[in-house]
Amino acid sequence: MRLYKALVAVALGAVMTATGAIAATPTNTLVIADAIDDIITLDPAEVSEVGGVLASQQIYQPLVSFDPADPTKITGVLAESWTVSDDGKTFTFKMNPAAKFASGNPVTAQDAEYSLRRVILIDSRISFILNQFGLTKDNVNDKIKAVDDATLSFEVDQKYAPSFVLYVLSSYTGGIVDSKIVKEHEGKREDGSNDYGNAWLKSENSAGSGPYVLTKWDPKVSILMTRNPNYWSTAPGVERLFLQHMPESATQRLALEKGDIDIANKLGPDDIGAISGNADIQVLEGVSSTMYYFGLNMRNPALSNPKVVEAIKYLVDYQGIADTIGKGTIKVHQNMIPDGFLGGNVDYNPYSLNVEKAKQLIAESGVQTPIKLATVVWNVPPYPDYAQAVQATAAQAGVELDLQVVDGGPWLDRYRSHDLDIWFGLWGPDYPDPHSNAKAFGNHDPSDPDGTKGNLADRFGWDSGEISDMVAAAVQEQDVEKRKQMYWDMQKLHTDSSPFVYMFQDSRKVAMRSSVKGVVLGITFSDDRYGAVTKQ
Repeated sequence: MRLYKALVAVALGAVMTATGAIAATPTNTLVIADAIDDIITLDPAEVSEVGGVLASQQIYQPLVSFDPADPTKITGVLAESWTVSDDGKTFTFKMNPAAKFASGNPVTAQDAEYSLRRVILIDSRISFILNQFGLTKDNVNDKIKAVDDATLSFEVDQKYAPSFVLYVLSSYTGGIVDSKIVKEHEGKREDGSNDYGNAWLKSENSAGSGPYVLTKWDPKVSILMTRNPNYWSTAPGVERLFLQHMPESATQRLALEKGDIDIANKLGPDDIGAISGNADIQVLEGVSSTMYYFGLNMRNPALSNPKVVEAIKYLVDYQGIADTIGKGTIKVHQNMIPDGFLGGNVDYNPYSLNVEKAKQLIAESGVQTPIKLATVVWNVPPYPDYAQAVQATAAQAGVELDLQVVDGGPWLDRYRSHDLDIWFGLWGPDYPDPHSNAKAFGNHDPSDPDGTKGNLADRFGWDSGEISDMVAAAVQEQDVEKRKQMYWDMQKLHTDSSPFVYMFQDSRKVAMRSSVKGVVLGITFSDDRYGAVTKQ
């Protein structure tokens, strides 16, 4: 294996310059430019960064998935069918007998049992996605069980909307690993506990059943994936995927025009417009659930005042930014659930730029101006552009944003440790159910004041009060129309009271060479699918 990796690295090195820029695109390699400097792991039980999820989704597969063109259609992947008990608490999955791992081992219920249990046992920052079902280290062995090789039992703590449970299991966290291989590489953590192969999987190794396997990962530079020789479904039309760190839109555009890359994932509006007449380039449009927002840390005394929070919501030129910076790539969206989801399309955008109203609210708050706020921004477009626009309008009311533009690593570190006053970022749902957003932005957990379980309300220091109870009720509602209305009701309250300033929903546009066929754009967090890609 080591020799194979070395040979592939040498072969790929022939198409790279000393600076890491692609000099030519091999016909058997799909080259994708993106911002991947935020990745710290590719283990499906731990991965959560944008670029990391994009790569992990090509390597690992879940029990079930959904049709990106119609997310209401849930389909089997490693499970071919499932049933739900009368009390709604036990989901029984029948495994797909055709599925096998890259090693050639069959995918069994024991692999699914091991994979889903290890999400809880590793207890990483994404364990909350499964923890929300009442799963703990103490009970997970009883709740997730392989009845036999072909049957998996998955028990939750209460009756939920069935689609919610299935959507959660379709997420990147539900990626199934080859337990026979991973168990051979289990190690010890510093405290002496089992790491369940985490150290091995977060380096240059993989053990999935997806169309590609991990071959080489150079952090903050590139990720090379190679076609899975034992892929059990239709084999990809290219031998390799090469994901290169190239965050600048202009650089991506130039490389795409020259044919040095095949896909540009981070083109800004100006560059999308500039390549629109190029016959060698196509622009693929998709439905996106990604939202751009900024969060206010209510631990700051000024931001704990609701009138100051309200004032800041009136200090954003939403439509102006959408028209001049977004140029058709975003739309104004001021709610926590994206349009296209159940509970979306609420049509409630109450805020617009109103400096005088903001000044009045700040005066009523009793907080003295200037209000100086440390504002952390990723150094990748469009975040600096959005932040600078808000900085300019906020200053007119005495709110001074100290923009601290940083790389992806510190951008996420400071967000997770709430070492800031404001964080400019994005949110992509972990699965296409409204609870993914409602729980993150609306749920308050008194036992987790720092939001380490994934609740952004707590991460930004906000006790969401009755909204938290509304979130808990909505996810259990079995009637679809009633559930939709519950999300509409809570969103209006949330938009007006929360410390989150929702600005835009993304209108996804990805540019690629006209020779590339078969790319499927996902609607959730980095769920683009390259398994059916060909280059003609």
